[in-house]
Amino acid sequence: MESKTFKILSIDGGGIKGLYSASILASFENKTGKNIADHFDMICGTSTGGLIAIGLANGMSAKDLVDLYIANGSKIFPTSNSNLIRGFQNSYKSFRQIFFSNKHSVKPLKRILEDLFGDKTMNDSTNLLCIPSFNLTNGQPKVFKKSGSQTEHFVDNTIKLVDIALATSAAPSYYPIHEHNNFLYTDGGVWANNPSLCGLLEAIDYYVGEGKEFDDFSILSISSITTPNGWVSTSNKSKSIIGWKEKMFQTALDGQSYFTDYFLLKIVPKINPKGKYFRIKSPELSKAQMNIITMDRADKKTLSTIQSLGNQVGNTYATKPEILAFFKSIKNYKNI
Repeated sequence: MESKTFKILSIDGGGIKGLYSASILASFENKTGKNIADHFDMICGTSTGGLIAIGLANGMSAKDLVDLYIANGSKIFPTSNSNLIRGFQNSYKSFRQIFFSNKHSVKPLKRILEDLFGDKTMNDSTNLLCIPSFNLTNGQPKVFKKSGSQTEHFVDNTIKLVDIALATSAAPSYYPIHEHNNFLYTDGGVWANNPSLCGLLEAIDYYVGEGKEFDDFSILSISSITTPNGWVSTSNKSKSIIGWKEKMFQTALDGQSYFTDYFLLKIVPKINPKGKYFRIKSPELSKAQMNIITMDRADKKTLSTIQSLGNQVGNTYATKPEILAFFKSIKNYKNI
């Protein structure tokens, strides 16, 4: 009997840089002529990656998601195309972010999500899903799951997709904490910005291995764009919150993503000799690109730059055997 492979797609968090991940996936769809969601049994996504995962599992193509970022990026993260006006905006928002409130209003994002998904719940998704968040009420990580019959737990299947999307993307100090069913949630990136490990654990717990439906697994992990986050030198080693600025949150995201990647490279061969893990990493950036790409800058120039990087990386990888292997057959797990 031919072995069955459980295929997992994992998408990192990164704010507006989700356009990069969506553009890579759109390149794969364009090159192969195949829909992403039809070829992965499980899709995992954190923060903006969670929005992509939910969209793919609910009838959207990767190209649809690219168009969504381009059309709505400046609404979700209001950014002027004028350098002068943008400078004033950033100063005001940073002041508010440090002393008073979250940097951005969640209302535009919530309206867009409601228009897309309405009252649809996790159970309406056509793929298994793992969407990390963090439950501030009980102080524990939370993974929202579209669960299969093997798991015997369906607690998340009736939760609205809008609530899950807002829970995974509530980045500390950028967006407000999301409340659902008397629990408070913040961005899943605080502990699982690269959610590949969440998918692997779910797979080996319920779907892959002796006595289970699948014999082995393959994971395709899509990084966000990362910029060099190191400091060559600093005269002030006793930095305040203001001194750290965005580096505090970004350092945590990058460190977690790097460790998960390293851990999986080491552990996957030991868990399952036939198991595969492949990660598409961030491209190297020019100084000009580093100066304009952030989690929440969404002016036309930045969006165009992010999309172009995604297209370049996607076209480079689309013909590689490691990628084509994911599209040789449609997903095996049927959950609808």
